Amino acid sequence: MQRSLQRCFVVRSELPAMRHRIALAVIVGLIGACTLAPVQAGKRPAARIAATMSADEALVAAREAFARNDLPRFEAAAAQAEGHPLAEYLEFWRLRLQLQPPRSDAAPGASDAAIRRFIDRHPGTIVADLMRRDWLLDLGRRGLWSEFDGEYAKWVLRDDDEVHCYASLGHLQRGEPAPDAREIVFSVRRFGDGCGALFDEMARSGALQPADLRARLRVAIETNGPDTIRRTASALGLDPTAVEAALSKPSRALAQSPGSEIALIALGRLARDDPAAAAQKLQAGLAKLRGEDLDFAWSQVAAAGMRRLAPESLDWTRLALKAPATDETWVWLARAALRAQDWTTLRAVVARMSESGRRDPTWIYWTARAMRESGESAGAEALLRTLAGQFNFYGQLAAEDLGRLTSPPPRAAPPTEAELAEPARNEGFARALEFYRLGLRLEGNREWNFQLRGMNDRQLLAAAEWACQRKVLDRCVNTADRTETEHDFRLRFVSPFLDELEPVAARRGLDPAWIYGLIRQESRFIMDARSWAGAQGLMQIMPATARWIARKLGERDFRVEQLHDLPTNLRFGTFYLRSVLDDLEGSPVLASAAYNAGPGRPRSWRAMLPRPVEGAIFAEIIPFNETRDYVKKVLSNAVFYAALFSGEPQSLKARLGLVAPQPASPSELP
Repeated sequence: MQRSLQRCFVVRSELPAMRHRIALAVIVGLIGACTLAPVQAGKRPAARIAATMSADEALVAAREAFARNDLPRFEAAAAQAEGHPLAEYLEFWRLRLQLQPPRSDAAPGASDAAIRRFIDRHPGTIVADLMRRDWLLDLGRRGLWSEFDGEYAKWVLRDDDEVHCYASLGHLQRGEPAPDAREIVFSVRRFGDGCGALFDEMARSGALQPADLRARLRVAIETNGPDTIRRTASALGLDPTAVEAALSKPSRALAQSPGSEIALIALGRLARDDPAAAAQKLQAGLAKLRGEDLDFAWSQVAAAGMRRLAPESLDWTRLALKAPATDETWVWLARAALRAQDWTTLRAVVARMSESGRRDPTWIYWTARAMRESGESAGAEALLRTLAGQFNFYGQLAAEDLGRLTSPPPRAAPPTEAELAEPARNEGFARALEFYRLGLRLEGNREWNFQLRGMNDRQLLAAAEWACQRKVLDRCVNTADRTETEHDFRLRFVSPFLDELEPVAARRGLDPAWIYGLIRQESRFIMDARSWAGAQGLMQIMPATARWIARKLGERDFRVEQLHDLPTNLRFGTFYLRSVLDDLEGSPVLASAAYNAGPGRPRSWRAMLPRPVEGAIFAEIIPFNETRDYVKKVLSNAVFYAALFSGEPQSLKARLGLVAPQPASPSELP
């Protein structure tokens, strides 16, 4: 019971602190559902909702009931929210609930007419397009291809693979060409209803031949998708018992002299847990693999090894250069070569990537560096010039390699009054602000971003300025980030509360530009931001870390809620940032990684280095995707902030510095 109550309260506590009155009323309405005696499986308790709520409180309660797929409680709350400025969302959520499969109380298609009326009443809105997307999923499940085709052509977002899979499935079932079917079946990481049905149809009809199925099995092994492995193995006619054994007990499965497909499944699984053990079995010939199967197996061992920064990863990479792998694998093998600064192997690996992989700024940059190391200066400079105008980590590094430090571009002319009047008239922006007022950022961001479609640079700058004027700083930053030729970096890199931050930074001996770069990445300046893991406030401090900081600072009366107060969050965040910087010998790269992943991990990553490396190499070989992206963006941000604050060009490489191997040792920091 205590755990159930905690779950109910955590969801509502994510509302901003300034919304306590709304949140409290909603919680009161939720307590009944959370404290009722257990009911039989499949049955819902009677709807319990606060007898009297404001329209705001009722709308938030209805959103909560929708998220819980609780139609009775939704209706009880929605009845009190009629007339709200966001009332169209009540109908949208109601129709969405009616579409949720399976609903035994509704005949298939019972909501079709109501959905059509809703879409027609709200043309050109995000809510209509979201409704159309969910309706397309329902039409696809029912195989109503004529209706599906009509709505698919009008769908704007194009952001759901399952819908695209149903589109291809409809063509195949009617004997029509489906040119996108193979690409999407190979690209999705997991098969939902639509993509699973498309895969099954392609396997049944022969559109996927045995060689194609084996290739798809390799992709599933690369992406570590057990369900996709099972489905593909079934299409290949593999023994389900052997497949389960390979997934759950790979070493034992390999000892049974399995066929090549089962051996690859088992080796891929074993490599994830113990790449050295998988390498040993390959070297001993236990898997009895040959040709491309053996090459692929080595590629999985090498990729898994590099995810753990295993010293042998480069040797394993050299055994895998002919593997029939995808970019999912090649990027890890490229990092193995990069760590060792083996430029020849790096170029060989990048050459095996797809065209889109080779065009990624990461691998354009490191290919140029490899070319320069081999004396191909002209070719290297040509590649670097393709990146040097980009406002990102590798664009900054490329420019610096060409002799240009980081400076913001010329500032565009400020938006005119007429230009600022456009976002003020935009009903979607008004709905977004209403959602932000209620603490419903997901819906607000969807509304806001939908309005940006097709805007030119002047319109984007006006929308960004308008957002900044209303203190919606994350939308200000993200909107200004979209401009292509006219830019205003004072909007891209906002610096609110500078008067409060500068003395706190000075007290800790920290560069304000680095702090702003970190806040921009952590919270986008959302004061009451809260991550899925529980980190809170501008500098995203975990409650346990905050309590440790409070003890260090002697603040005995500290409460976690204070992390949403600007002075407390800045004081605690800068104290911890200084602590990790000192703990890691003053390296901004290591300290930024520690702020995101904890101080112990950068120490262990540094210990695995074979030799000193430049900070850019260390940042790229960080084995956690989130932390790698975080470190690069924080330091890129910091350089832009420093250039804006100082008015002088800045060096990203100087901030990155060098990282030298040191024996791993425990950190006393949380």
